[in-house]
Amino acid sequence: MDQRIAEQNAAQNASGQPTIEITLAKTDADIADSYAVVKELRTHMTDPDAYAAQIRRQMEDGYNMALLRIDGEVAGCGGFRVHETLSRGRYMYVEDLVTSPKHRSFGLGDKLFDWLAGQAREKGCAQMEIISGVQRGDAHRFYHRKRMTVKAFQLVLPLT
Repeated sequence: MDQRIAEQNAAQNASGQPTIEITLAKTDADIADSYAVVKELRTHMTDPDAYAAQIRRQMEDGYNMALLRIDGEVAGCGGFRVHETLSRGRYMYVEDLVTSPKHRSFGLGDKLFDWLAGQAREKGCAQMEIISGVQRGDAHRFYHRKRMTVKAFQLVLPLT
């Protein structure tokens, strides 16, 4: 999957188009670069240092963050984990999928979604799941367009 994206980028660069790459966040700099985009979705994350510390903790527990960059600038992020359960088998759970406001409506969400689905297939997942807030109508339309279907209700019991 990454090789195909690299080949597309080489063709785009020859024509003067921007370079688009998708990689996994590995370094503190990668995490810092993702903050401005992720805080568009996770508005409660107001402290960049607390955000970085939380991402690191989550990474220790199997979380991954895909970064979509345009000419080096992070324009989209997709946080995910791979799980295996009795009810679902092996699946990818996408926790955070967001593009920056200035980069929306250019097909970047499609690229990132498709990359995540490719990763899920490569990891032997039977499905990819996303939980989306009931108020996110635009996101729901996007997910339906990507052939996702509603399979369950998420029920929550606040404990604090």
